This record gives sequence, structure tokens and C-alpha cells, in this order.
Amino acid sequence: MKTKLLTMVVLSTMLAGCSDGVFTTTTTNDLVTPDHNYEIDTWGTNSEVYEFTPKNNTNKTCIFVMLDSGEAMGLQCFDKKVDLKLQK
Repeated sequence: MKTKLLTMVVLSTMLAGCSDGVFTTTTTNDLVTPDHNYEIDTWGTNSEVYEFTPKNNTNKTCIFVMLDSGEAMGLQCFDKKVDLKLQK
């Protein structure tokens, strides 16, 4: 009987630890708040767009695009500095 009780306590503790946020908050960094986010209304499916500045390189900006369906996504980062020679 004590073995069953101990097993139930251990399993309950393990399952409670699996809830969202218990382990992930200790193993991941803080979430990045996007500089801008918006949705592009396209034919068939919409696209969500997130623009953000990476914490480790503030001279870059990144754009993340994802279809609402989650079937396709992409990420592109580039320098914030504009080369005026290229604009002529």
C-alpha cells in the first residue's frame, strides 16, 4: 500500500512539472517583444509579420513571416544601416 501511495505521489509530482512554464521558464531566455507586428490579408490565407531587433545585435533588424495555417514560414535579418550609395 505504501509503495502504491509513493508511486502516485511521484507520478503526480512529475506530471505537475510538465505543465507549461515550469521547465521552459528556467531553460529559455525571456521572450522578445516585436518592434512591429501586423497581418497581411492575402487571397486564401493570411500572413502574420513580426519585425524585431535581436538582443545580441542591435544593428540588425529581423522579419519573421508565417502563414496562419503554419504550413510555411520564413526569417530574414539585415543591417539597419542604410548605404546611401546604393540609393543613387
